[in-house]
Amino acid sequence: MTAGGRRSNAARRGSARTDEFPRQLLLGASMTTKFRPTAILTLLVATALIASPAGALTFLTEENPPFNYTEKGKLVGSSTEIVQEMAARAGLPVKTEVLPWDKAYVRAQGERETCLYSTARFENRERLFSWVGPIGTGLWGVYGRGEFAVPIREVKDLAPYRIGTLARDPKNDFLRDNGVTDLRPVREEMQNPQRLMLPRGHADYIDLWITDLYAGREIARAAKVTDIKLVFVAAEQPLFLACNPQLDRRTVKALADALESMKADGALRRIGADYEKRFPR
Repeated sequence: MTAGGRRSNAARRGSARTDEFPRQLLLGASMTTKFRPTAILTLLVATALIASPAGALTFLTEENPPFNYTEKGKLVGSSTEIVQEMAARAGLPVKTEVLPWDKAYVRAQGERETCLYSTARFENRERLFSWVGPIGTGLWGVYGRGEFAVPIREVKDLAPYRIGTLARDPKNDFLRDNGVTDLRPVREEMQNPQRLMLPRGHADYIDLWITDLYAGREIARAAKVTDIKLVFVAAEQPLFLACNPQLDRRTVKALADALESMKADGALRRIGADYEKRFPR
């Protein structure tokens, strides 16, 4: 998973254009020079190294169903299936790690052969990554107690309430940009549904909780909180594979081209439709 105050334009600037390995260099040499076998092998190895990263790419992600989550010990989700298929079509070896979001976000900026998904694209993030996507659309849902009865029709209607958020999450900036400032961030998302159930006079009590719409239900269930309901859908955010800006441009382009081929043959739509059936709104 309305765009949010700081989202950048939806222009596809993530897949940088690069020149291919000069074709005339290979063809000219092969037509004019007699290579020894060792020379030919050296050239082939050099070409392969230019076209591919030095080792396997690392994809980092978090637990955020239906896009990326662990089920029966296996990492699944619509975004997981999409980025794995992109890598396969691009011929790129990949290893995937699941981390807390804040740690994954920092690592993806510091490690060259690393990409992060599923990542919302905002103006303040634009130069931090090379962007490939969109690979999905995230919905930001606002949850309250089952008894919450005040109609919320637009984001600014949230202003009178204490809002539980996740620390270092873009939803904090989104709310502030829309005049909602009474935010109560925590480092562990599972604390938020529990805080909804606290007595109103408690220091940690919150009136409402903003989170990823689909993940919110799973988080509340894991926290053994059942008496909550969806009050408002605050925003829709296109989601991307965000790669370290130092990653070879040809690798980024190969991933982007693979995604385009998935759009063309219907694979992208089929994966999305499959998970929409499993995770209805």
